[in-house]
Amino acid sequence: MTPEPIFPFRHHGRTGAAVRVALVNLGLNIVTLSFWRFWGRTNVRRLLWGGTSVWDDPVEYTGLGGELFKGFLLVLLVVYLPLLGLYGWAQVLIAAEDPRGGLMLAGLYPLTIFLIAVGGFRARRYQLSRTLWRGIRGGQTGSAVGYALRSMAVWVLVPLTLGWALPWGEMMLARYRLGHTTFGDRTFACDAGVKGLYARMAVMWLCGAVYLTLAVGFAVLLEQWGIEEEAGAFYLAMLALGAVFVLVVPWAWYRAAVFTRLAAGTSFDGHRFTAQVRTWPLIRLVLGNALISLFSLGVLRPWAAQRTFRFTCSVMAVDGVPDFAAIHQSADHGPSTGEGLVSVLDGAGEF
Repeated sequence: MTPEPIFPFRHHGRTGAAVRVALVNLGLNIVTLSFWRFWGRTNVRRLLWGGTSVWDDPVEYTGLGGELFKGFLLVLLVVYLPLLGLYGWAQVLIAAEDPRGGLMLAGLYPLTIFLIAVGGFRARRYQLSRTLWRGIRGGQTGSAVGYALRSMAVWVLVPLTLGWALPWGEMMLARYRLGHTTFGDRTFACDAGVKGLYARMAVMWLCGAVYLTLAVGFAVLLEQWGIEEEAGAFYLAMLALGAVFVLVVPWAWYRAAVFTRLAAGTSFDGHRFTAQVRTWPLIRLVLGNALISLFSLGVLRPWAAQRTFRFTCSVMAVDGVPDFAAIHQSADHGPSTGEGLVSVLDGAGEF
């Protein structure tokens, strides 16, 4: 008999608190010429983590703004400035019509993407190591370099296969991340596969191909017919409106399946997770967050993140209760500095 799913996750953070934190961060970033962003990011995380409870016990974020700032300075001096110098040197060589300039750029672009992937994995490790629940901290094992190499493989294969490697790549990377996620001295397990994803991928891919064909065809016809600007704008508006149904709905249908498969393939202490993700609630979440960020010029992104936390907690369930009393604290305290690579190279946001 299949056990009844338990919904232990709750997010009870208030919208007003998220808006206040966002506005305070905006003001202090202006006053400090954006140097407050490291402490502001920390305050947002404390709000989001602290507004979340699991089995009625709160989650705590213990990271410090100073740790993020030190990570930023370290990467700025050791990685970014040397990279900037190499990019500048390559541009000088290209301007002098020296073929070595093109070869340098051809090597620097993949190197930068590789470093961003390394930084993303290390950033996740930092955040998990600063996440506590019932006094036990999370963590992440595994190799950042190994993860980055896998990410590079996906980055190459997805465009080469016209997108068809995406489900395989997403699941492969997720298995690595989740399979190296720890809570105390216990490790999560993940065997999520691509079952059911390629059928939805096919629908999403065909819708994208049809939409692209129609968009290009309209553009050619407008050019040939010499349509007036007002009529041309009308056709473009119709294409944009059509994108919501032709592209967004299949995309959300696919993403809902990805979320569901990942949850079903993940377990902790022998208990599996489940997720009840539906297409239209996911569309409302994503479009709502996009509009919040767009009309606030990014200022209210903490509110958008809060909506995502609330949504995720509402759909996640577990098929039982792990033996938390048997879990002990991990000896790994995580990195001493945080997220320098993604902050410098990828322009990481507030979270």
